[in-house]
Amino acid sequence: MECIDIGGGSGGPQNFIFGYGSLIEDASRQRTTPSARDAWPVLVKGVRRGWWARGSSSGLTTTYLGAIDDPEAYCNGVIYAVSPPELDATDQRESAGYRRCRIERESIAMLDGRETPPEGNYWAYISNIPVQELDQHLPTHQFPMVQSYVDICINGCLEVEGRYPTAAGFTNHFIETTDAWSRFWVNDRIYPRRPFIYRPTASQIDQALRRAAPTKELVWEVEIEPASWEDRKPVRPKG
Repeated sequence: MECIDIGGGSGGPQNFIFGYGSLIEDASRQRTTPSARDAWPVLVKGVRRGWWARGSSSGLTTTYLGAIDDPEAYCNGVIYAVSPPELDATDQRESAGYRRCRIERESIAMLDGRETPPEGNYWAYISNIPVQELDQHLPTHQFPMVQSYVDICINGCLEVEGRYPTAAGFTNHFIETTDAWSRFWVNDRIYPRRPFIYRPTASQIDQALRRAAPTKELVWEVEIEPASWEDRKPVRPKG
């Protein structure tokens, strides 16, 4: 996979970004690229997604989604067109721990009914971590997964399914093709006991996590912050 340094140029043909995490959601994506109202669901060969992109190296932070180059993997997400200034702005957004790497157009399968993606350059933000060091970047008690970020990603998947009948199963596929779901996962929702006030789709998000194989057991053990993994309080219903 050909990668360039962040900020390393954006001229030439039309540029597209492949968003595989928070960039799937409309509101999250448009904070950086307000013009990106249209984003098309795709399946990309050669990208493996997982929980191994940490925030800052100290203090209170979290583990985010990252991706690595893996010729045998498949990863769903969305593609959307960006102008050169918008690409530069996304470079800044993803400047901590990622490289901008080219995705071959031939590796993209459209999930919106079209046979081929539009002509142009395709980019993804790939984790700047050697594969042999991934185990050193997994979620921990200091760098947990946080529900507010999971909500953004899954809500984006639900938006895709609501907009594109041809992308049925997109949410479940997202969860199942994401590596390293972890017990170090905290519920930091603003109203964790009534999450629908701030996150109207909280119920649908929770249902999706309870159905998918990688998360259906873990999700019952997610602790409201401040969490204590040494004194867990299971809440899964019996029977």
